[in-house]
Amino acid sequence: MTPQLDLQKAVDRPVALPYENQAPWKSEYEREQAAWSRLTSTIGMGGTVGALVGGLGGAAVGCVLGGIAGATVAAASIIGLFGPFIPAAAIECLGGIVAVGALGTVAGQLLVTAPVAIMAAVQYFTTINQPAPTK
Repeated sequence: MTPQLDLQKAVDRPVALPYENQAPWKSEYEREQAAWSRLTSTIGMGGTVGALVGGLGGAAVGCVLGGIAGATVAAASIIGLFGPFIPAAAIECLGGIVAVGALGTVAGQLLVTAPVAIMAAVQYFTTINQPAPTK
């Protein structure tokens, strides 16, 4: 495929949302209500997914880092040779989950929810600023 760079062949085609030409909007108010509903549900889903992914990711990283720290401390002691290695790692794993899990949730909000909210707002304003529906 070769791109056509000739201005005579250029066509302006506004990009529409999927099935927008089949939407049941009869007025600008109904269109705005549907766009607002889509915006709020998209942001809500983005928040849920961001918190879930970030929390689980933070908990996993915290468990690994806490377990390493606990195992290192237990191995450094002479008593570590006789058995507290695994229990110390498990206890510190829980401590790492508590410490880093919350940071993972914040990271999920920043890296997942914020971009989803921005793009949902763009979609909302694109929808409500289009010409009025004609039926």
